[in-house]
Amino acid sequence: MKSMGVDVLEMSRRRHGELVVVSLAGEVDLDNVSQVRQCLNEAAATPEPRLVVDLSALTFIDTTGLGVLVRMLASLRDRNGTMALVAPDGQVLRRLRRTNLAPLFPIYDTLSQALA
Repeated sequence: MKSMGVDVLEMSRRRHGELVVVSLAGEVDLDNVSQVRQCLNEAAATPEPRLVVDLSALTFIDTTGLGVLVRMLASLRDRNGTMALVAPDGQVLRRLRRTNLAPLFPIYDTLSQALA
């Protein structure tokens, strides 16, 4: 959905076997990062959660959004959980690389690769 030419965030969550896939589309920024945090927390509300966060339809993520991903990863690791990202070559992957956060996560080009 677009509002005044700006991408609005869309989120979905579904189970795939033992994994929970969270898909984000549009933009993640200061205005909606609390919704992303809540969605990820709900997705991780299981013992030893295993998340795949699909960022392939994300057009923008700011530092607050990146911070949520890093904090979620730390929280999951504390509970023997895991988190992988789907981030094909584009703005989101470049931002992860520029901020030196890419090495923290397993990053896949496609959702099917992340689920294999």
